[in-house]
Amino acid sequence: MKRYKVFVAALALVAGVSLTACGDDNDDAGTTYTTASADTTDTSAETAGELAISGVWARTSPMMASRGAVYMVIENGTDADDARLGASVDASIAAKAEVHETVTDMDTSTSMGNGDMGNGNGSMGNGDNPMMGMREIDELPIPAGETVALEPGGYHVMLIDLVEPLEEGSTIDVTLEFAEAGEQTVSAEVRTVAP
Repeated sequence: MKRYKVFVAALALVAGVSLTACGDDNDDAGTTYTTASADTTDTSAETAGELAISGVWARTSPMMASRGAVYMVIENGTDADDARLGASVDASIAAKAEVHETVTDMDTSTSMGNGDMGNGNGSMGNGDNPMMGMREIDELPIPAGETVALEPGGYHVMLIDLVEPLEEGSTIDVTLEFAEAGEQTVSAEVRTVAP
């Protein structure tokens, strides 16, 4: 029985540290993140033709965390739909990068490994007490003329198996792969809160 309690406590700690990287700065965890009309007033955007990427930042990570998260705004100023297919970082930053979305009361068997956490049916939390988790997505649509925000509590780039903690004030390069715009590399400033 003692081993079981230690195992459950360890699983809870791992889940808490993993979700910290994707955590929501706001109390509106149930907010759905969708596309909005494009606003072309941001002059700090890094552009690739008419696809603009701005507001790129990474959240600081706790010393023991093995994951980190990168956020940004992607504006598709073209008349053709595009999609973000993936992301990567140098091996000196993390083992790999994946595009994730944050979900509520999710099925952990497809997103955070196998085994049960929470109510015993493979999900985190229950109907009375839903919990947030994350899952990898194959592509993130960027419709023509619209803007998609990657922000805490929504879509993000997940850095997996960090080599070192992400420390405030440093920068990391992230390469994004788009269906139409190809590969684009952006610099993310590591911060404790969104810019």
